[in-house]
Amino acid sequence: MSVLLEKEYKVYLSHLDEFIPSHQNQFVLIKGSKIVDFYNSYEEALKAGLKNFGNVPFFIKIVQKSEEVHFFHQGIIASDA
Repeated sequence: MSVLLEKEYKVYLSHLDEFIPSHQNQFVLIKGSKIVDFYNSYEEALKAGLKNFGNVPFFIKIVQKSEEVHFFHQGIIASDA
């Protein structure tokens, strides 16, 4: 997580239990410590963020009870050649 949006991420985490019952799988828009609104798509949240704040950093996150985990591996596979 970028240090730039760390405050917004902490706001998201501190309110996650409140968000889940009525906003699960929606996208939340947060700027600073303000929870702006919830949207049905990332694109809607992005448009609202640009309209309200301009081309500056703001936080958009899908509301989910648990985070998806992705594993990435970069390495060399040795052969017996």
